[in-house]
Amino acid sequence: MTRLLAIIHSHWFSILWLGVIFLVTLVPLEATGERPSILCVLCGDGAIADSVLNAALFLPLGAALSVARWRRLGALALGAILSFGVETAQFSILGRDPSLSDLLSNTLGTALGIALVSSASTWWRPGPRMAQVLSVSAAIGTASVLVLTGILLRPSFPDETYYGGWTPRFGHLEWYGGRLVAASLDGLEVPSGVVARSADVRRHLLSGATLHVRAHAGPPPPGLAPLLTIHDRHQREIILLGIDGDELVYRYRTRAIAWGLDGSEIRVGGALGGIAWPGPLSLVVRQTPSGHCVRVNATEHCGLGYTVGTAWTFLLGTQPVSPGLKSVFNVFWLAALLFPVGLWTRFGRLSVAIAAFSVGSLLILPPAVGLLPTPRVELLGAFGGFLAGWASRAASARLCPTWGDLTTRAARDFPGE
Repeated sequence: MTRLLAIIHSHWFSILWLGVIFLVTLVPLEATGERPSILCVLCGDGAIADSVLNAALFLPLGAALSVARWRRLGALALGAILSFGVETAQFSILGRDPSLSDLLSNTLGTALGIALVSSASTWWRPGPRMAQVLSVSAAIGTASVLVLTGILLRPSFPDETYYGGWTPRFGHLEWYGGRLVAASLDGLEVPSGVVARSADVRRHLLSGATLHVRAHAGPPPPGLAPLLTIHDRHQREIILLGIDGDELVYRYRTRAIAWGLDGSEIRVGGALGGIAWPGPLSLVVRQTPSGHCVRVNATEHCGLGYTVGTAWTFLLGTQPVSPGLKSVFNVFWLAALLFPVGLWTRFGRLSVAIAAFSVGSLLILPPAVGLLPTPRVELLGAFGGFLAGWASRAASARLCPTWGDLTTRAARDFPGE
């Protein structure tokens, strides 16, 4: 009994995280259709996002096993065996899609966790020279992420035959009970069914043409219901204009989606709150230098679009998240992005330059890459992340003066207890 209690004490986080893994991977989900090929690696929409999330799920397990003094190969083998067991169990669980890609991603995540602990003495408590290198690298990396966010949120419309959908029925979405009367892009009609002038529609979309829709309103749907869609012959969504309760939703195919990540969407809360059904409904979506403008009948909402904090949606964009929680995620994303900069920055002339560079990146880069100006709350989140990184380093120096020795010991090949 004493031996068992000792094992639980030394592996408490590993045991806790096993519960998290089982909860995330073995709970039944709503079936989404035919299962993809088991041997498929990085196939299908959102494949890169799924792989990153799978790796992130197993990363804490690898780190916890290393801290508990497991041998590296033993910890890696446990992660791989656990992943194989999970994927096998998913064959009999509704809505789960086991695949070789998931197995590889989970094992990679375990390996990354082991590597993080093995190198902790280098990246958590670096020497002065290494800290300078890391802080400069982190600041440049942050600026690169901001630029990449803008690039990934640009439209990506394949040169294919397009099809218009007027209040279409899709299994994964609600159906809108209203009736669409007309849809056009700067006068170019978007019909229901095959779009004969698909190349012209694509050019209009890429040039930022204004979308006009006339319809008769229906009852507020309980979830997202498309009013108008354009998709290609491979069923890839090009644009969607839909209604979710009293919210108006607009989204388009981005480079992030084309590169295997998740998509983002623009929501206008309460936009249809005063619309009586089956009354007339006029919708206009247009681009401006300061973001998108959406007009619902006589009411216009402008300044809509994406900020640098939106990057987390590349991994979780398909998850149902309330608008208020999305703003919180934006703040936490920027805090996490600036945390390493604060962790490695040492006060001095270089720190002033790094701070100025980081602030300048947040203020200057977003408009330059097509994003909205960084909101104040996101700037505060970035500043908070920087301070949290610096405070963590200072606190660890006071509370854990032997951290370097501890992580060095944990990095060795200890047998599991």
